[in-house]
Amino acid sequence: MVLAWPAWAQEPARQPIDHFASLPLLEGASLSPDGRQVAALMNLQGQTFLITQPSAGGKPRGILSTDNREFYFNWAKWVNNERLLVSLRFASQRGFVGTVETRLLSIKAGGGEVVSLVRNPLTSGGMTSQQIQDRVIDWLPQDGQHVLLQLPEPGSVLPGVHKVNVNTGKRSLVKAPERDVYQWVTDAQHRVRVALRDDDGKIEIRACDPDGQNWRTLWAFSEMKDRVWPLGFGLDPQELYVRAYHEGRMAVFTVRLDDAALPKRLRLANPRNDVSGQLLRSPLSGEVLGLRSSSDDQESGDGEARSELWDDAWRAQAKAIDLGLPQRENLLLDMSRDEQQYLVYSSGNGVPGEYYLGDRRSGELALLGATYPKLEPARLAGKQVVSIKARDGLALNAYLTLPAGRRLGDSGVPLPMVLLPHGGPHSRDDAGFDPWTEFLADRGYLVLQVNFRGSDGYGYEFKSAGLKRWGLEMQDDLSDAVVWATGQRLADPARVCIVGASYGGYAALMGAVKTPELYRCAVSFAGVSDLPDLIAHESDYIGGRAAAERMIGRAWGDRERLRATSPALQAERIGVPVLLVHGTADRVVPVDQSEGMAKALKRAGKAYRYIEQEGGDHHLSRYAHRLEFFSALEVFLAEHLKPLKSVATATP
Repeated sequence: MVLAWPAWAQEPARQPIDHFASLPLLEGASLSPDGRQVAALMNLQGQTFLITQPSAGGKPRGILSTDNREFYFNWAKWVNNERLLVSLRFASQRGFVGTVETRLLSIKAGGGEVVSLVRNPLTSGGMTSQQIQDRVIDWLPQDGQHVLLQLPEPGSVLPGVHKVNVNTGKRSLVKAPERDVYQWVTDAQHRVRVALRDDDGKIEIRACDPDGQNWRTLWAFSEMKDRVWPLGFGLDPQELYVRAYHEGRMAVFTVRLDDAALPKRLRLANPRNDVSGQLLRSPLSGEVLGLRSSSDDQESGDGEARSELWDDAWRAQAKAIDLGLPQRENLLLDMSRDEQQYLVYSSGNGVPGEYYLGDRRSGELALLGATYPKLEPARLAGKQVVSIKARDGLALNAYLTLPAGRRLGDSGVPLPMVLLPHGGPHSRDDAGFDPWTEFLADRGYLVLQVNFRGSDGYGYEFKSAGLKRWGLEMQDDLSDAVVWATGQRLADPARVCIVGASYGGYAALMGAVKTPELYRCAVSFAGVSDLPDLIAHESDYIGGRAAAERMIGRAWGDRERLRATSPALQAERIGVPVLLVHGTADRVVPVDQSEGMAKALKRAGKAYRYIEQEGGDHHLSRYAHRLEFFSALEVFLAEHLKPLKSVATATP
C-alpha cells in the first residue's frame, strides 16, 4: 500500500530550539564619526560583549562584557573616534521599592580605560547615586569631548541639564532643575529650549526664546486627544518638530515658535494609521534630513520602521538601498560625520534583521552581520495580514503565521492554533520578524496575533477604546478572533491555546477565566493577574497611580469591575490547564502577580505549572531563561494541542 501525504504536511524537520531562543547575535550597531569603525553588542554563550570592528573588514575586538547576571547593556554609541559611551542597567531596591537603575560609562575603543561619567560625593542622607544616569539629550557632535546629560541631584528626582566631559566625568550645570519638569529638549545650536512638565497628569510643554529668556507655555493638556509631543528642532531655532493628532491619527508637523498662533505645518501623515519616530539629523549641517518612522499600514500589512527622507540626496540614496535590498524595511541607523558612510538595519516579513555598511562614494552596500544567523530563511514562515470584524463591527488588524507549506486560502485540515496577544497593552504587533511566532510555526502551530482595541498605531479613537476595558471589550476582541479563525476552518476549535507575556499574559489568564470553552490551555509569562494589587504597586512610583487609574481604573471606585476582571480573584472559573513563568527580578510586573495566581489556582484545585526564574527580568534578557521558557512552552503546548508533526517524525 502506498501512503500519500497531503502537500501541506510535507514540512522540513524542525529547527533547533536554541536557534529561536537565543538572543540576537548582533544588536545596537553604531558607526564612528570618521566611518572607520563599527561598534555593536554581541550575544554569545550567555554573555554579551561590546565589540568594535574596522569598517573596512577585520576581526572583531571585544572591549567590555557582562555575564548578564547583574548588569545588562542598554546601548553603546560613539561619542568621538576614540571613545564610546555605554549604558548599563541593573535591578535594584530603593527603600521598599524595586527599581531599575542605569549607569553611564565612557570607554576607549582600544580597550583599557573605563570612566564612570556620574560620580557623587556621599550626601548627608546617605544617597550617593541617581537612579537614572544615561539620559543623553544632546551628543554635541561638533565638540566630541562633552555631552549634555539630563540628571537629577542625588536624592532628588527633578533633572537638570549638565555638560559632562567624556574623558574625566567632570560636569557643569547648564540648566537647573525646575518644579515638575521631567524632560528637557535642546535645539540644533545645543541650547536648552523646551521643558516638559507633569503636574499630576496635566502636561505642559514650555519653551523659551533662543537667548534663554521668555519661557512660556505652548500647549497644556491632560487628555490623550490633545497631546502635542516635541520631537526636536530644525536648524532654524524657531522651527520645532512635533507629533500631534491629524484627522484622528498621529502625524508629524513643524511649528513656528516665533508666531504666537503656533501654526502647524503638516510634514508626514498616514490616513489610516499613526506616525511615530525619531528625527534624522545631518551630522554635517545639523539640518533635519527626515524621520526614522513607524506606520502600520493595514492595507500592506507592514508595521516596521523605515526611513522617511525629506532631503533630496538622501531620498535618492534610500531608493538605491531599497533596490539593493528589495521587499524589506531598510532603516537608516547612523552615518559618518562627512555623510559618506552609513549603517542600515534591514529586516522584513520572515526575514531576521541584518546590519549593512554603505559607502556613498563607491555605491557598495556590504553585510556586517545578522541577528539570527543560525535560522534558515527558507524555512521561516513569515506573516500574512488579515482583517477581522469584532462583534460590534470594529475592524481589527491581525497577522497569521502558518506552518511551513501552508498558505492562507489552502484547503486542508484545520490546524492547532496559538492565539498570541501582545503586551502593553498600548503597543502593537506588526509584520516584522519575531522569534516567538516563527518558533511556534516551526513547531506546527498556526499563530494568530490581533491588534485588539487599545493597541497603538491606529489613531485616538481606537487606542482610547481600550482605556479601563481590561478583560472586557479588549478581551472580547481576542475571543472574536478565535471564532473567526475556527469559522474560516483555519484553526481546529478543539486545539487552541492562548499564550502571552506581560499584558498578553493577563489576556491569556483572562481568556481562561472568561471563555474557557475556546481554549485547551493558557500560558502567561510575566503576566498581570490582580488588577487592584497592580494599581497599588504602581502607586510606589512617581505618577504611577495616576497613570494606572487612567489606563485600568480606580482602585476603590472601580473595585467591583477590577475584581471581576482579575484572574487571580476568579481562579475558580478557570477551566483549562495553565502554565505560569515569571522572573524574580521583574521590575515591570512584580513576581507577586504570578505567585498570587499560582496560589489561587492551587486553592481552587486547578491544573497548573509555575516556573519561577531566579534573577529573571521582564524581557527574558538572559539566554538561559529564554531557553527555559521556550522549552517549557514547547512541552506544554504539545501536551495539550498535539501539533502537526514534521516529516522527520511523522508516522502514518
